[in-house]
Amino acid sequence: MEKISFIASLPPIQSAVSVSGNGDGARVKLDVPGSEMSEVLKLLLLTGKTFRVTVEAVE
Repeated sequence: MEKISFIASLPPIQSAVSVSGNGDGARVKLDVPGSEMSEVLKLLLLTGKTFRVTVEAVE
């Protein structure tokens, strides 16, 4: 599968990164500008699949 890449940021909300009550997982929410939507929509192809997430700061 081709690499999916887009610009995003963590939203300024307390629940941007949530740890599960069991402590065995987490959920991350991202703010993505409209200009990145074509890449974000490719994530739908990964529904039900496991994938790797890599984060790189953009200056």
